[in-house]
Amino acid sequence: MRNFTKILCVLLALVVAMTAASCSLSKQYAYQSDDIELPIGVYIYYLMSAYNQAQTLAQQSDLYDSETGKYDGKKSFLKMEITDEDDVTAIAEDWIKDKAAEQTKEAIAIYTKFNELGCTLDEASVESAKTYYQSYWDQGYSDQFEPYGIGFDSFFQAGYIISAMESDAFEAEYAADGPSAVSDEELSAFFAENYTSYKYFSVNLYTEVADETSEDGSTTSQPMTEEEIKAYQDAFEGYAATLSKGGSFDDVLAKYQEDNEITDDPHTENVEVIADDETDEIKTAVKDLKDGEAIVKTIGDSDEPKQMYLIYREPIANQLEAYTDPDQNRSTVISEMKHDAFHDLIDELVEQLNITLSSACNSYKPSMFEK
Repeated sequence: MRNFTKILCVLLALVVAMTAASCSLSKQYAYQSDDIELPIGVYIYYLMSAYNQAQTLAQQSDLYDSETGKYDGKKSFLKMEITDEDDVTAIAEDWIKDKAAEQTKEAIAIYTKFNELGCTLDEASVESAKTYYQSYWDQGYSDQFEPYGIGFDSFFQAGYIISAMESDAFEAEYAADGPSAVSDEELSAFFAENYTSYKYFSVNLYTEVADETSEDGSTTSQPMTEEEIKAYQDAFEGYAATLSKGGSFDDVLAKYQEDNEITDDPHTENVEVIADDETDEIKTAVKDLKDGEAIVKTIGDSDEPKQMYLIYREPIANQLEAYTDPDQNRSTVISEMKHDAFHDLIDELVEQLNITLSSACNSYKPSMFEK
């Protein structure tokens, strides 16, 4: 959540081509208590975000006419039914208001959890982030947000502060001395059961040749001969056999580079959770392997250049130490392990707090973002 580039990708999704509405900035609060103050601009920020999400969902409907930009013969999509990724179906206008209220209440619960755990934000990180956000605000974000009642403080609070608080609260919740501490044994078991370590390298089964029909010196892909492909097939099958018998990937990689006079390291390696519905051909091939096995796979069809891959599923035990070490990747594994649990915890806290948003929120409607 401290990744500024990732956060800005979310912010960029909010910046859409809209005609500015005539909403003035407001000092009202969306929520205010003894230790939590959320300015109304934070709620409007979430309302704008929900509006854009709903519009994207509407555009996926058969009722959307891409030529006219109209929905079911109407200019506005707000009265359409939309279905989100959780299979919730609702009138777009209602969905937007519900989503904005939900996110605002979650923000309040995050503040509450952050305070309960005694967390404090790192001042240097906050100042660095503020400088970063301010530069984008000055470069044009202000023109996109201010007309709707979102000032810089709300923009920064919704875009960074709340996410940073959530990150710190998460770390504190599952730290060794936290209320939901994760033991070494639990972490190791989760890692071994859910993570996959794999490595691979590939060769192009084509060469680039000059396109004689082109006048700009461009090239075209020409498939290798059957003899050339068989030579690589035999070599890769040999590498796979060596690995499946317990050989070293580094040794196989070195031999491949030596045999083909390759100086730059051509291999890729990853340690990750591979989803059950994964469609990437390399990852689906890895899922079919057992730890310590290797396979040769050709990817590509008659309409595109083909590549031959040597894919190796490394025994996950080889990565156990690095991924349970606090100084290396432990936090990454805990995040994967407890992400859903922490989200549930925040949802439960929202219910316990019985949060009521300020009546000021009712003054802002999804229609304010329409051209």
